[in-house]
Amino acid sequence: MSKDKYNCLIVGGGITGVGIARDLCLRGFKVLLVEKNDLSEGTTGRCHAMLHSGARYVYKDKEAATECALENKILLHIAPHITEACGGYFMAVNDEDVNYGDIFNTECEKAGVWCEEIEPEAFLKDESNCNPETQRVFRVKDGYIDPFLLTFYNAYDAQLHGAKIKTYTKAEKLLIKDGTIIGIECFDFLKNKKKSYYADIVINATGPWASYLEKDLKLSHPLRIAPTMGTLLVIKDRLVSHLINRLRKPGDADIIVPSHNSIILGTTSKPVELEDLDRLMASKDEIEYILNQGEYLIPTVRKHRIIRFYSGARPLVASDTPLREASRKFDIIDYEEEGYSGLLTIIGGKLTTYRLMAEQISDLVAEKLDINAQCQTAELPLPGGDRVITKKVFEKELHVDKKTAFDMQFKWGTFYKEIFEMCETCLDPFSSDEGPQKICECENVTEPELSWVRENLNVRVLDDYRRRTRQGMGPCQGLFCYYKLANLEAKLTEKIHSQIMTELKKALEKRWKIQISANNILKRQIKLSKYIYLLGGNLK
Repeated sequence: MSKDKYNCLIVGGGITGVGIARDLCLRGFKVLLVEKNDLSEGTTGRCHAMLHSGARYVYKDKEAATECALENKILLHIAPHITEACGGYFMAVNDEDVNYGDIFNTECEKAGVWCEEIEPEAFLKDESNCNPETQRVFRVKDGYIDPFLLTFYNAYDAQLHGAKIKTYTKAEKLLIKDGTIIGIECFDFLKNKKKSYYADIVINATGPWASYLEKDLKLSHPLRIAPTMGTLLVIKDRLVSHLINRLRKPGDADIIVPSHNSIILGTTSKPVELEDLDRLMASKDEIEYILNQGEYLIPTVRKHRIIRFYSGARPLVASDTPLREASRKFDIIDYEEEGYSGLLTIIGGKLTTYRLMAEQISDLVAEKLDINAQCQTAELPLPGGDRVITKKVFEKELHVDKKTAFDMQFKWGTFYKEIFEMCETCLDPFSSDEGPQKICECENVTEPELSWVRENLNVRVLDDYRRRTRQGMGPCQGLFCYYKLANLEAKLTEKIHSQIMTELKKALEKRWKIQISANNILKRQIKLSKYIYLLGGNLK
């Protein structure tokens, strides 16, 4: 097999695509994955970060609910370093919610999803910021998972087992010969050139963008994608310790997820056009609506600052059902019935069920290529997840404060030893008794963490660090740390000054783009960031 010929070529670098890459590589397949942006920059990186117990879907989507319940346990086992088994609550705030409780309890039992009713007083003692008028509560096994690092650790393991991953590389068209898909023609944005890659099977794992690759095919039943935009707010302060759901049929703005030092509140469900998928932006009215609904869960939520808001698209297939009732199950499309071999598309699903999706499509690939190789992803831990590493270990071994250790324990797992070794090569190693230099003060990101991800997690441009470490995701939104990061990049790499300055500007512009819908506090902060960039740095 030539170096540009693969068993499988995967298009799409979200969690589904890299999950498939890992599964296939562990089975011994030769794999290439291409992604037009950075990994996890699409739907995956714009989700709720919720590790579903399945309880949210028991009313209308029992199959998806059961899948979530089973996969929840597996992910807690294989990824203990990027998950938090914090548990969750479903809370009733009015009579309609209370009445739904009986239906919820029954449907959970039918779907095999664990729940337990508890007294509201016990719940409010545990979550004192929640609505004191809560009338009924069920406890469930929801959790938190870092969607970015889940993607990067899957990709890292795939690369350790031979995968080639090319980010900032767009699949522009299918290569077709006598009705067989033989490869993809791609464009590399960083090298500014086209190149073709060949494979026995091409997998389209681009989620809401899935219909794009079909443009080269003559199909009697093309994909009917009905993307819906969901908006979420990041609120400063960790106001809850568990996931909070409203006890009702799935609706808008009825979930709160504790994430590192903040909470995520959302989401909405708004139809969007395919051509708008790369420029989704919430309106002021949508943000106001989320806050209004959020007050039912946490009455004081408006008193806490909005750090950021973001919108992502769900990869839903068009149907006649209302948006909120569309299934969260997934489908695998084989184009052989349409007269084309060598192409598969996977669509739908949830972050929580990505591993199951990867297993099932990888089984199909193995069958088509007549290779007997079994799935291993339910047992083998992701890199860094061999065992639980507590925050006390990070605090002691890396000489960091408790707050930094808290953040580190949900990121690095057993890689803390490698990160510690990099402390010795820091530009400012152990400059004081407080430990290694912090680059991002808001999210407690240290220099050795940034150096480690550069060496191991496929960093290509300056903004790639953010998704891997949370640098720039805190209250100041990169106001100061991007300059320190640019300085670090200049010393760690061979990039020329103009290239680093271009990457710095693009990274900051991504932080500034929400200005159009931002409130006055966020607008003032963005203006300050621009003044620092234009005046303090004498940049353009």
